Amino acid sequence: MDLPFSVQRVVILAPHPDDDAIAAGGLIQRVLAARGDVHVIFITDGENNPWPQRFIERKFFLEAGDRANWGAMRRREALCSLARLGVGERSATFLAFPDQHIAKLARSRDTRLRDTLRSVVEKVQPTLIVSPSSFDMHSDHRAIAYFAHKAAPDAAIGTYVVHGAGPSERLACQIELTEIEQRRKREAIECHISQLTLSRERFLSYARQTESFYAPEFDVVRVESAAREWMTAFRHSMRVLFGVYPQVDSGVQPAGEVQDVESSLRA
Repeated sequence: MDLPFSVQRVVILAPHPDDDAIAAGGLIQRVLAARGDVHVIFITDGENNPWPQRFIERKFFLEAGDRANWGAMRRREALCSLARLGVGERSATFLAFPDQHIAKLARSRDTRLRDTLRSVVEKVQPTLIVSPSSFDMHSDHRAIAYFAHKAAPDAAIGTYVVHGAGPSERLACQIELTEIEQRRKREAIECHISQLTLSRERFLSYARQTESFYAPEFDVVRVESAAREWMTAFRHSMRVLFGVYPQVDSGVQPAGEVQDVESSLRA
């Protein structure tokens, strides 16, 4: 099957070590088979992953050093996983942003991740960016989708959903994996031993026959920006009229909330 986008230079954004293999293990193999280049950017090290760590290490209270060691182990698992897919260590970049805190960066208007991703885009000049989706149920994934679209407003972007289901009307491409591709994807997922300990069945279920990718979400980002502008104007009006300045969360919102905001703006 021919892919409906250029795979000459592909950048895959993984919120945590394992999301790349789970969401795009088949796509990675297709890109390499087409002699394209793959660059995997791990946004966090997945260090804030307490329950598997507590179970494996038999230690309930985790300190900063424990989490750092766990993150280092997950990096090694990620490199093992990429090697199974045929991707070398030099094609992996670990940004080490704080796990489970990416949405907080968005809420505080911290631009470091956006700026870092912008630098990656400028350096690699990708023909395709594979980003998590703002329709994903995990807050790290949604926030990274926001930053990715802000960092590359003119790029070709395909999105993926790991937690939950993507909206069928936004489906852009579905890849049917061969038996060999499916087996290699499973082997890549199996490298993430730390995650299989408590969730083996769920993780291996991602080695299914198909991978789905969705349309870019610049429209969702625009709605979020419009909502922020509307809320800023509202807060200013409240201050002028009543002398109060409501504190409103201005961060990235779950997709359903964004759609609700869009409806209110049209009203």
